[in-house]
Amino acid sequence: MANPYELRYEIYQQATNRLMDKWNKDHDIWEQFEEWKREQEADGNNVTAISPVAERPKFPKHEEIMVETEKIYDFVQKKN
Repeated sequence: MANPYELRYEIYQQATNRLMDKWNKDHDIWEQFEEWKREQEADGNNVTAISPVAERPKFPKHEEIMVETEKIYDFVQKKN
């Protein structure tokens, strides 16, 4: 069985992974749309479509990871 420090670190890693997975997904969507848009505009087409990810995603900050960590920790602590 893991000690409390190991458990906390595992929760921190899980939170980091969640935010990184979301960032990677959103960044891929944004990047693919921007590439498609550039190609269309280079061909002389007027692009009116809107990306599902409005602006370039920002890399997760430590503070955001800590908020996600707290959410997971709170969930694990609930007995119901």
